[in-house]
Amino acid sequence: MQGFNIHISAKNTATSIFFKKDYDSFTLKNDDLEITIEGIILNKKQLLQTSGQSDFTPLFLSLYQNKKIRSIQEFDGEFRGYIWDKTENKIFVFTNPTSTQRVFYTKQNGQIFIDSHLVRLNHSLKKNQIKTRPDVNNLYQLLTFGNMLENETPIAEVYKILDGHYIEIDLKHLSVKEETYFGLENVDYYKSSKAHALKDLDSLFSENILWEYEKDDELASRHFSFLSGGLDSRMAVLYAEKLGQKPDEVFCFSQSEYLDHTISEKIARDYNIPYRFQSLDGGHYLKYIDELTTLSEGCGLFTGGVHIYYALENLKNKDFKLIHSGSIGDGILGGFNTASYRKKPGEFKIVVNQKFLPKVKTDFEKILENYQSEELFYLRNVAYNRTVLGAQVIQQYAYQTSPFMSKKMLEFAISLPEDWKINQKFYLEWLNLFMPNAAQYQWEKTGMKPNAVWKNTIGTKVKKRISKIWNTKITNNINKTSMYPYEFYYYNSTEIQNYYTDYFQSNLWRLDHYPELKQDVEEVFAETGFYQKTQAVNILAIFKLFFT
Repeated sequence: MQGFNIHISAKNTATSIFFKKDYDSFTLKNDDLEITIEGIILNKKQLLQTSGQSDFTPLFLSLYQNKKIRSIQEFDGEFRGYIWDKTENKIFVFTNPTSTQRVFYTKQNGQIFIDSHLVRLNHSLKKNQIKTRPDVNNLYQLLTFGNMLENETPIAEVYKILDGHYIEIDLKHLSVKEETYFGLENVDYYKSSKAHALKDLDSLFSENILWEYEKDDELASRHFSFLSGGLDSRMAVLYAEKLGQKPDEVFCFSQSEYLDHTISEKIARDYNIPYRFQSLDGGHYLKYIDELTTLSEGCGLFTGGVHIYYALENLKNKDFKLIHSGSIGDGILGGFNTASYRKKPGEFKIVVNQKFLPKVKTDFEKILENYQSEELFYLRNVAYNRTVLGAQVIQQYAYQTSPFMSKKMLEFAISLPEDWKINQKFYLEWLNLFMPNAAQYQWEKTGMKPNAVWKNTIGTKVKKRISKIWNTKITNNINKTSMYPYEFYYYNSTEIQNYYTDYFQSNLWRLDHYPELKQDVEEVFAETGFYQKTQAVNILAIFKLFFT
């Protein structure tokens, strides 16, 4: 539980910090200001050079004096914090542009509570005689979508600060309003040619890679990177190698001999990069229900990060400060496009259980109305609100970075016309033009080399489907169908099955005061699919964590 919390009442304002003053984290206090920033600022070196300053704390103080809260617009990276401006009698609390550094807040009983950890915030409320209760509608969101949408949490009247936002608290009136400091809603279409855009992507991606690896050097850390059979981590690793910043080690975790394992191992061997592999075979870590629910804080399904938790738990020599990844690259460069034109979002990529959609449909449709672009909806509600769990798990040991997650990269990707990006066409053109050696290895998604755009469609719809049928129906090698074939693990382990049954039966009573939800959870657990069973126990785990 790193981070900070703030408790504001009419008579008092109390702040506490829980992080070590490491990375770029600092706290400054004087008669006029109290400033706390936690995390890493990837462009700190460039900001220092431009300003002529030699230390980050006076640099930020100078920025704030000139730009006030808009000073945080200067930052890229994994950061969050607050500024208590005593001269204005206001507190500003902010998260980073992708909200991977989460901050929660609520106003109840004339008091304002803010915390970077939802579990700790829940404890603070109870300590102050405020009984917390579940937001049942949000729990149905979890069942329907696999994560909660927008700024919602499992606790009624408690919210998350949105990506690229800050909250402004007027201490005189105890009012809270949320404002945007970085958004993508008004980004114009790219104005030059596709050929020029490809060059811009090469330049921008290279700059982001160098930011990350120079940050390692600044932190006196070795270069440590994820590598799988996908394109995103592959591009990040091979670009680093191309720029003379080869990783000191790459790490893959997967079902043994699945494509993620065999492809990543071959890449590492061909480029003479030390390689470490963690087998996910057997799936006994699927029993880490409570551990992952605590890390997800009930905002997403625990299974989304359980494999990462297990892999890092068993990783020796965690002597690194950053973990380089390729997170969300596939999404922002075409994966969130369902059409070759700008269109409003729908159910694609977000609904995981149609059974419960009617229960949340009204609120869901209201959310959709706020978006003119499906990309922006999926960016927030899939990329940020769902995949964030991996970053939460990783942050127990290090900060996760990705060259696809800088502000410039996000603005650039959103600016590209949809007909360029559909079916990852632009992504594959970039790869084959600037990193053709990356196309010499299979792509896990298609089972084919990504050296032609047509293979993306044919590979996904034909080769991978045939391979899945072959392994499930003919050879019965279900373990070779996924990086982590959870259902295979579950139905081949009596121990795991019994654990889930015992967990369900011993915790179902927690829903006694919510009979409709209890009945739905019972019906979901009775279904044969493992995914449905995890949804049911996840609801029970949330009640166990927060409410009973």
